Amino acid sequence: MDTYLHSDNHLHTPPKISVCIPTFNTARYLAEAIESVLGQTFTDYELVVYDDASTDETPEVMRRFADPRLRYVRSEHNLGQAGAWDRCVSLASGEYVALLHADDVYLSGFLDQRVSVLDANPTVGLAFGAVQLIDQNGVATAEKQFAGCDTIWPAPQFLGTLLLDCVIYPPSVMIRRDCYRIVGGFNDAYYWGIDWDFWLRLAANYGVAYSSRIAAAYRVHLASATPAAFSMARTSSDGLEILNQIFRKIDQTPALSDYRILREPAYRTFAMRALSAAGYTCEKGIMHAARTHLHYALSAAPTLRSRPTVWVIWLASYLGSWLYRGFCSIRRP
Repeated sequence: MDTYLHSDNHLHTPPKISVCIPTFNTARYLAEAIESVLGQTFTDYELVVYDDASTDETPEVMRRFADPRLRYVRSEHNLGQAGAWDRCVSLASGEYVALLHADDVYLSGFLDQRVSVLDANPTVGLAFGAVQLIDQNGVATAEKQFAGCDTIWPAPQFLGTLLLDCVIYPPSVMIRRDCYRIVGGFNDAYYWGIDWDFWLRLAANYGVAYSSRIAAAYRVHLASATPAAFSMARTSSDGLEILNQIFRKIDQTPALSDYRILREPAYRTFAMRALSAAGYTCEKGIMHAARTHLHYALSAAPTLRSRPTVWVIWLASYLGSWLYRGFCSIRRP
């Protein structure tokens, strides 16, 4: 059951945009995320904060805000990442939805830029862009550009890119709300790659637009879900299942048949990422994860068995990290 706070301030006229912030125990960053929305020059939006039964100071943080565009909804039971994202989106009433993680932030002009792209291109379902990477203290550490100029891909052209890698950073995305109804919500079977699975399904059905202007910041820190998924090898187990699912869809959909040719490169690219993860976790002494990453790498691309690195990681996962570190030192020029 949800508890609705600030609900008396809910706007009666549907806004152009619903900015949705699902949060769970991210009180440290939440205020910054909210302020980055409230500071936007585009003002025709609602801001929905969905608290997935946080046990930290999230309610206290929310009491600082009294903007009429803000709704705070608190769940009594934890739904998990995918469930919280879906519930947050279900509360949205805007034509467009921007799902902002509670530890990420918008930069100046984000809403203006994304709205202008979606308004001008009715066949585009997903608009994303370049991002700035920030650390736990909000310090910029890098920039991530997918392309050097603004680009629009008609459906389903961008699917080919996403099959090889998840190149979309979540805080940079805005989506037509109707897309959720057409392609379905987030898959709670996954711990990692929930967004990648969703982008793949969107790109198979809608055009995709990219902006080269950096208008969002993505926070990289140890408390985020990706490092935990990496250590548990969920990046590999979930990643392989996501590929399996999308290629089943491709095989069953005549309009997507051209993308069958990408099966081998997609699985091999995934396998190389899993192999790299196996080496990293082996070096860190997380041996069960190393063996699991290795298992999924070989499942995706059995020909990797001919690589000495595979056998060294496998042996090192039983004998010790020293073996893999020694092997790497010999191979370095």
